[in-house]
Amino acid sequence: MRQYIINRGIMVAVVIVYMYPLLGIIKGEKIFGDIGTPIIMVIAALIGTLSSIFLFEDKAKREYEKEKLEKDERYINNRKTFSYYLLIVFALTIPIALIVLNLYGIEQISISSLTIIFLIFCFAYMIVLEFIRKKV
Repeated sequence: MRQYIINRGIMVAVVIVYMYPLLGIIKGEKIFGDIGTPIIMVIAALIGTLSSIFLFEDKAKREYEKEKLEKDERYINNRKTFSYYLLIVFALTIPIALIVLNLYGIEQISISSLTIIFLIFCFAYMIVLEFIRKKV
C-alpha cells in the first residue's frame, strides 16, 4: 500500500510537469517563462495528493484494488487490442486529414491547435480505456 501511495504521488507530479508546458502552449505563453510557478504547482499537488490519500484511506484502498484488477490478463489483452487498432486508425486517418486540410488551403497548423487536438485524443483514449476496464 505504501508503494501505491508513493507511485501515485510521483505520477501526479509527472502529469503536472508534463501538462504545464502544454497548457502554456495553448494559452500562447512562453513555456518556461517563470520556473517558480511549475515548482510551486508540483509541490502543492504532491501535498494535496498525499494528504488526500492519508485522509481518505478507504478510497485509496478501493483504488488500490481497482488497480490490481487492471492487471487482470483479460483487461490487458483488451487494452492491447484496442491500442493496436487505434494506432492503425491514426496511421490511416492522419494522412487523409492532412490531404483534406491541404485541399482547403490550410498550409500551417498552429502549435496550440495541435496541443488541443492531442489533449482531446488523450482524454478520449482514457475514457475508452475506462469503458473497457468496466466491461471486463
